Amino acid sequence: MAMSSIRWWNMGVVVVWLSLLGLPMAGHWLSSPPPAQAENRRLAPSVSWPASLAEAKGLPAAVQAWLRDHFGFRHELLVAHNRLNHVVFGSFTSRELMAGKDGYLFLGSKGLAHHNTLRTLCGADEVPVAVIHGQLRQLLAVSRAAAPVAQLLLVPDKSRLKPEKLPQWLQDECAAFAPPVQALLAGIRQDPDMDRRVFYPFDVMRLADQARPVYHPWNLHWDHQGAMPVADWLAQTQWSLPRRVDVPLVEAVQSFDLPQFAPGLSHSHATQVPLYKDENMLVCHNSPECFPELAGEAAALFQVARFRSAWQLPPEQRRPRLVILGDSFGEAIAEPLAPYFAEVWYLSMNNLSRLSPEQRRRLRHVTVDLFQPDVLLHVYSEQSIFMGYKGYFRDITALLSP
Repeated sequence: MAMSSIRWWNMGVVVVWLSLLGLPMAGHWLSSPPPAQAENRRLAPSVSWPASLAEAKGLPAAVQAWLRDHFGFRHELLVAHNRLNHVVFGSFTSRELMAGKDGYLFLGSKGLAHHNTLRTLCGADEVPVAVIHGQLRQLLAVSRAAAPVAQLLLVPDKSRLKPEKLPQWLQDECAAFAPPVQALLAGIRQDPDMDRRVFYPFDVMRLADQARPVYHPWNLHWDHQGAMPVADWLAQTQWSLPRRVDVPLVEAVQSFDLPQFAPGLSHSHATQVPLYKDENMLVCHNSPECFPELAGEAAALFQVARFRSAWQLPPEQRRPRLVILGDSFGEAIAEPLAPYFAEVWYLSMNNLSRLSPEQRRRLRHVTVDLFQPDVLLHVYSEQSIFMGYKGYFRDITALLSP
């Protein structure tokens, strides 16, 4: 009788153990998939049967990457981990996030390299300013062949507008250095081919921030409210454009972009957002349907937007047209610029590497040759400018080259 009880006990242990081993698989099939851009990156894609020897050689690594990103309950465990760290310790598991003073949050690193970009922006780390100047010069040179007006908007970083909100240790480290953007702008102002083509609207943003926040404390990007003063300044004082349509603004509560970096954490803020009416503006965000002529390319780029205020007019009368190529900061300013243009395209360059050579040729052909923009505006954050010299701008320049 005792032996029988032990046998049943052992069988029970085996069943429980096998059930626990099967839980991740069950969780994978039963739980909801994580957001497409979870953790501020694209999760590893599903694995398909290899169609070539090269794909077969890469199959083990592809399977490992997929399992690492999609094992059962991974997203739920990540959410619980983020909440526990933030509630108990007031910290963030993502090294891309840096807590500042008075509840301010900053983007502490860009991408997966986890390099402290805030030290770079304040001048504590050396950057090749001359190299960056040359890359931007080349970018604008090829851009001038793509549109009558080709310019670059360098968006001041949140740490530049709110240096007093940085953690004290970082303020102390940065005190002895000059931000590299000063040297970059000094060189640009002495370059006749770039002087009137590069904007750094620090004064515009600082003045606007006195009335309404350009950067909300918990937000890492500017929103419509923050970008609107710069959009009006560009359209009215730099391009002398009248507003074609009036888009009313309403007060709304929006969530910050925190969940994109730390799933499970969220904060919201009151801000002003546009209230669109179908009769005066057709709006489309982040969908291949925004660009039926570029559906595959738009799906790969992921962050895209299209605004049409002259859709009821014949195509030849839909002028002026604006194309914005940029990082994630380009999306927010596309909206307040839209009332000044008949049509606005925003295409994020952050995922340009996902496009095949043929897709890149098609993207340029449709965007430049067929759409024929009157203005081509590059919009990049200060972090992208000083961290993208290793290949980011080289790829965009190659995209625009005839």
